[in-house]
Amino acid sequence: MMIHYPAIFKFAGQDELIYIATQSSFEQHYQLQQPYLTPDDLLIDATGQAYLLQQFKRHNSTLPASSLPVSARQFNQQELTALVQAHFFALAQSCVVKIQAASIAALFYLLAEIEDN
Repeated sequence: MMIHYPAIFKFAGQDELIYIATQSSFEQHYQLQQPYLTPDDLLIDATGQAYLLQQFKRHNSTLPASSLPVSARQFNQQELTALVQAHFFALAQSCVVKIQAASIAALFYLLAEIEDN
């Protein structure tokens, strides 16, 4: 299965998300975060599909970013909205309950806008 970018990192137990615009951005972030991955850390792509990353830590290998195995988790728009709201709250943004989007793509656009500012 193929990752559809943009994507976000969701670290277990943390509300902050890391926006990943492209595969090369993913590879750069992956190399930096590899020693810290846990079994519950996820990469969630633009379709809401979650991928497990921790298994690559055990193998200590280079990750082919387009061929990650799919986890059993598929996020829907409501669940992703809650993640984005929690992320904005963690960043001390105001009016987080008003954060709504018409689509998953629009949620990712909101995250990209924060990254750019």
